[in-house]
Amino acid sequence: MYTNRFDSHTHSLHSHDGFHSVDDLCQSAVKQGLVGICITDHCECNFYEELGCGLRIKKSLASIAKARVDYEGRLIVSRGIELGQHLQNEAAAKEALAFGGYDFVLGSLHNSAGQEDFYYMDYSSPKVVVRDIMTQYYTEMRQVAASDAFDVLAHLTYPVRYIWGKYRIPVRLEDYQEPIDEVLRTLALTGKGLEVNTSGLRLGFTLPSLPYVKRFHQLGGEIVTIGSDAHRREHVGFGIDAGMDLLKEAGFKYFAFYRERKPVMLRLV
Repeated sequence: MYTNRFDSHTHSLHSHDGFHSVDDLCQSAVKQGLVGICITDHCECNFYEELGCGLRIKKSLASIAKARVDYEGRLIVSRGIELGQHLQNEAAAKEALAFGGYDFVLGSLHNSAGQEDFYYMDYSSPKVVVRDIMTQYYTEMRQVAASDAFDVLAHLTYPVRYIWGKYRIPVRLEDYQEPIDEVLRTLALTGKGLEVNTSGLRLGFTLPSLPYVKRFHQLGGEIVTIGSDAHRREHVGFGIDAGMDLLKEAGFKYFAFYRERKPVMLRLV
């Protein structure tokens, strides 16, 4: 087992799809011997008002502040946010970021503009063309990667979690190598990080998988984080060790967590 185990992607009940309190997540992290955890509750910018994201994030930050006191000396508790679809509602993103005090801003894209979350799409429908979905996704992902609102890009291959994971429809990521390379290159050149999301290990692969983490390293990427994407306390820390193994295989010697929007590098030991 590794000693520097840090989970940089977790959700509490302050996320619209979360189940347990920040304290519950921290208790789970301590039991597993993690050195730290980042609470990255959802801010779905394109549904900011509908989901009450502003109030949810304020409550999340208040709970994190309390946990930082309660777990001082036992667990690093980082103040985070998962900023989803921020280019689809930049005013909402600006408001959420203005709450301030974040250690970590995770950027994500759960749906392309004008479409529902990839989680909810019926890929068995003849109206849903996977190639069109993926092409639009990576077109928008290139725009997301070029923005300066976030620190690390989450689950680069997110749609595969459902297209293959739920519907068992094969996705040839090789068909999107050019836009994926552009995303990875942009992250590397701008000093942003790439997340290894271990939730996909339930399907047999991380998001993204090893070849794309290796490619990020080849393109000069230096900052990588690992996150379980836990929405329940029992999922905190899931796959972190496997994620660290993968990073070593990809050529990395360090991974990161964030403090005051700056990466803190931890050796893969």
